Amino acid sequence: MTDIIIDPVTRISGNARVRVYLDEDDSLQRVDFQAFGYRGFDQIAEGAHADNLLSIVSRICGGDSLFHQMAAAAAVEKAVGYTPPEGAIRLRELAMWAQLFERHAVSLTMHSLPDLLFPSSDPGVRNIISIYRVDEEVVRRVLKLKSLGTAVLREAGGAPVHAVNFVPGGALKDLTEERKKSLIQRLNDAKPLLVETGRLIKLLLRRNEEAVNTLGINPTSYLSIKGEEDIVLMGDRLEAVGPEGESLGILQPAETAARVSEKDNATSHIKGVTLSEIGEVRVGPLARLNINRRYGTQLADTELEEIKTHWGFPIHHSMISHAARITEMIHAWEKMIEILSKPPGGVTRRELPLTAGTGVAVVEGPEGIFIYRLVLNEEGLVEELNITSPLQLNLGVMEGSLEESARNLLGGAELGERTRNRLEMAVRAYAPCTLCGVH
Repeated sequence: MTDIIIDPVTRISGNARVRVYLDEDDSLQRVDFQAFGYRGFDQIAEGAHADNLLSIVSRICGGDSLFHQMAAAAAVEKAVGYTPPEGAIRLRELAMWAQLFERHAVSLTMHSLPDLLFPSSDPGVRNIISIYRVDEEVVRRVLKLKSLGTAVLREAGGAPVHAVNFVPGGALKDLTEERKKSLIQRLNDAKPLLVETGRLIKLLLRRNEEAVNTLGINPTSYLSIKGEEDIVLMGDRLEAVGPEGESLGILQPAETAARVSEKDNATSHIKGVTLSEIGEVRVGPLARLNINRRYGTQLADTELEEIKTHWGFPIHHSMISHAARITEMIHAWEKMIEILSKPPGGVTRRELPLTAGTGVAVVEGPEGIFIYRLVLNEEGLVEELNITSPLQLNLGVMEGSLEESARNLLGGAELGERTRNRLEMAVRAYAPCTLCGVH
């Protein structure tokens, strides 16, 4: 049997392929996740003024554009020793929860829902169009959730994609009280739909228990920002935990960046990343959950108890990332209402003192942490920028899940359409963004 190539991997963000390497006796050697198209944004940003940096890195990826902006803004502010005003921090947090909500909605509905509804169907049927033909109302309702996140992001960021309201130093303008009340009303109206969608995803995962138990349950180490009381998207305190949930250490952003080791890849433009003294780590929804152990908001924690009861804790099943995503959407919904309900935050921007310095910032995106290490000169120009993306951090663990899945699926048999789809399902459990991975 020759090597097996799945090209392209469908229903992910960007273009990629999976290659299953086989020995001469047809035994499994390894599995690679491959993506190509290095674009060099680290180099493009060199020489740019700090004021222009956010608009540059935003173009790395539309779906994660805001998280690149927030990481870049925080890195600039750390480089010059500046703390943004409370009003700006609130707006940034609101926008980040909105884009996470939006991105998870797309991942769950457009990418993964066909897997869960039609796991063994012909690929011509296994897509959102087929679901629409069978039940138009289901598709309309779940896409309303995506539109809800987009609406909040448009108000907080000034645009539905590539936000224009945020700059190093803060935000250009705050929301009016009238707009806040309108958004709160829209969010409250969506609660029944959100809860119902959560029940649907968990029901479908239970119906696909065989896939859950065979498509990657390899225990791994995890890394995420550690919140004081709930899961957060910004912060200076990270934690790494081992497969049994044991703490492997509390890290600061600069220390995390210093421990990152990139590995050149001869078969892909994605450079995998390990952390010194820890090795491979997994980031994203399962990492945030396994490290924080709770969401910290009432409705999300109620939903979490059902997940823990059925699948245990810590959770290593890759497919349960889908349950973590919808529960994280519920948490994001609660956080957005909480932020919008607060009184006006006052000033949203102060003058940024541009001086030479080095700043390291870490933010949580939908599928894990972004690490930005930035060096500015005295004129506020970028001398050096290094970006580490969630896919780089997840690459080794994801390929381990694919190898485990392949061993469970192949068994010396020819790779049929069902098996190919199962390997793609294992990839989609990580919702990888190759645009960020080959930045």
